[in-house]
Amino acid sequence: MKIVILGCGRLGSRVALKLGEDEKNEIIVIDKNSDSFSLLGKDFKGKIFQGDGANMETYNKIMNEKVDIFLALTNIDNTNIMAAEIAKQKYKVEKTIAKVDDPIRARAFEELGIETICPTLLSEKKINKMIEKKKIKESESDGDV
Repeated sequence: MKIVILGCGRLGSRVALKLGEDEKNEIIVIDKNSDSFSLLGKDFKGKIFQGDGANMETYNKIMNEKVDIFLALTNIDNTNIMAAEIAKQKYKVEKTIAKVDDPIRARAFEELGIETICPTLLSEKKINKMIEKKKIKESESDGDV
């Protein structure tokens, strides 16, 4: 599969390295900051491209062949949303996923057919589960008395 990842921060680099473990995947990572590519390490077998996710010229250079999956994983919601929309509409990428920190925007773009991952909602769910576990432990220990 050809997978394009916009954003080579903590999340983008980890995803690129994990997906790159499968030799069948062709990974291309885009970031406007060339220093970010150091997170991939020297053994990364994919391709890197320094470019701005808000610039159409970046996409014209990379998306000239069929892309199977496009992941927008920068730390800027607007960039991720715009990039995922461009990939889906202009380049007909079947699977587009955008990281969107704002839960309201994430929901709105899900309704438009762009899959989103919202770290804010995921963190909220995880915290609630942790609190529930604590409550359960406390109620169990109260019953032991």
